[in-house]
Amino acid sequence: MSAGAFQGLRPLASEGGGIRGSFSPLDGVAMTAPGQLTLLSARHAPRVPGIDLRCCDVAQVLASVDPGSVSLVVADPPWDLYQREPGKADPSLQYSLLNESQIGEHLATAAGLLTAGGRLALWTCWPLLVDALSAVERPPWLDVPGLSWRTGGAWTKHGPPGVGYHWRGHSEPVLLGCVEGASGRPAALVRSGYASDPEEHSRKPAEWMADWIRAWVPPGGLVLDLYAGLGSVPEAIVLAGEGRRYLGAEIDSERHAAALTRIWRAYRRTP
Repeated sequence: MSAGAFQGLRPLASEGGGIRGSFSPLDGVAMTAPGQLTLLSARHAPRVPGIDLRCCDVAQVLASVDPGSVSLVVADPPWDLYQREPGKADPSLQYSLLNESQIGEHLATAAGLLTAGGRLALWTCWPLLVDALSAVERPPWLDVPGLSWRTGGAWTKHGPPGVGYHWRGHSEPVLLGCVEGASGRPAALVRSGYASDPEEHSRKPAEWMADWIRAWVPPGGLVLDLYAGLGSVPEAIVLAGEGRRYLGAEIDSERHAAALTRIWRAYRRTP
């Protein structure tokens, strides 16, 4: 296949400072058989200004960012701390999982990229938090060098309850950490709770996260999304506006393609 066949399919680097490197022409192209390439249809969606969602491992994205350039890190990790037992979710049916040490390493690297006053928002679940409270030592994902956990919030899901043992799942918590010694004050009020209907697996409420971004990220600031999934955070960036920029990673090609389509649709809906 000639190089010209990839024209227009390669995502460009985000505008503004703090991001190094560029994509390979094969980024976002799926291998279906030895020597055979299948182009993902979502790659034909026009590029949204300021949005740089890469189909790659999170370590590659982390390596491309300058320290002190990120205003907000958002992490919705693919936890492997679920078992295929009655009453427990099994996210491995949806995507590949990471262990606590891998997630902790990603969070530690990302925290080192934050600006003075930068923040890290970590989606988790109630059983993980309770297990962490009873542990002799903090798990790696809570013991993040240079970061102080300050507060948290929760998303309440309308509709039927989810899985669970003691309680059926009806909400998901998110922790907020700040760079030690320089938390800064939010630029706008943001509520610690939100209620809405759930969507596909792992989707988070873009409207609520847009409120975070307006409050915690200055116009033109950079948001780093470690595990982009179906693109809730870049949708929130589009809703927040004011030239804020996005850089994210999603290793699964199908979810990445679906996210690109969602981002473009959100962009077209935004006045």
